Amino acid sequence: MENPIVKAKKELIQWIKEMDELDDIAELLEIKNRKTSVHHVAESQAEYAVKDDFDERFAKGITGEELMRKVYAHIESLPWKEK
Repeated sequence: MENPIVKAKKELIQWIKEMDELDDIAELLEIKNRKTSVHHVAESQAEYAVKDDFDERFAKGITGEELMRKVYAHIESLPWKEK
């Protein structure tokens, strides 16, 4: 059984293809623009509410070698049971 939404879309597409009245087409375009504009941000924001300090946080991060030392230390500290 065909999805009713797909069927309705196909009927609308066919109806629009056969449409010749400019006023009707303009009305459909208005509906389309109204629906799509709701999903877009009205204005781009030049400034953020919170300062993005990624570079500063990245510089304070640990090196790859330090990370590996911590990982190995953690693994060694786990309570392993030998079989």
